[in-house]
Amino acid sequence: MNGDSPSAFRAWSAAQPVSAGTHGVEALVEGVVAASPKRAWLFPGRRERGAAILRGADPSALAEARPYKVVPPGESPAIRALEAVGVALAGEPSVCFLGTGSLSYGVFHEAIQLAAAHRAPVVFVVSGYSGEGPFAPQLGVPAVVLAAALGLATATCDGGDMASVQAAVAGVGAGPALVWAEMLHG
Repeated sequence: MNGDSPSAFRAWSAAQPVSAGTHGVEALVEGVVAASPKRAWLFPGRRERGAAILRGADPSALAEARPYKVVPPGESPAIRALEAVGVALAGEPSVCFLGTGSLSYGVFHEAIQLAAAHRAPVVFVVSGYSGEGPFAPQLGVPAVVLAAALGLATATCDGGDMASVQAAVAGVGAGPALVWAEMLHG
C-alpha cells in the first residue's frame, strides 16, 4: 500500500493502537502537509509521523522517510525545533510539529529566538491540547504572544479542522512563524 493520499493516511492512523497517540491528529497533519511546499522538510513527533504517508511514503517504511523530506521523530520534541531551524538556516524550508510540553524546554526558546533573529524559513506548529499535558502552565504568556514579541508571524486555528489548519499555515507564509492549533481529544 503506497501513500500520497489522505485516505491512505487515515487508514494507517485508524489501524494504529490508541496508545500510539495518532488518533485525533489527522486533520492537523493533513492541513499542515497540504499547506506546506513539497520542498519543505517536515519534523513530526510520534503523533504526526504519518505525514510521510501524505508525501508518498509506504506506511511500512515510516522510519526511513527522508526521501520524502520527513525526518524521523527523535526523543526530545524541543530538540526537533532546533533541528528544524538548522535545516531552515541551510536554505531548506522546514515545518516542525510540537506539543505543549515542548514549550518549557530551554531549547525551544533557543529555536524560536534563532529563527527570529535570522528570519529562518521555519514554521512551528504547536498542538495545544486542552486539559491535557503538563500539570502547570508552560509559559507566562500564550505561545503566540511570545512568538509575536520575538518577531515571528503567528496564527491560531482549530486543529481538528483541516481547512482551518491549512489556512493558518498558508497564512503565516514561509516563516519564521508559529501556529497554535487548538486540539481536543475525542
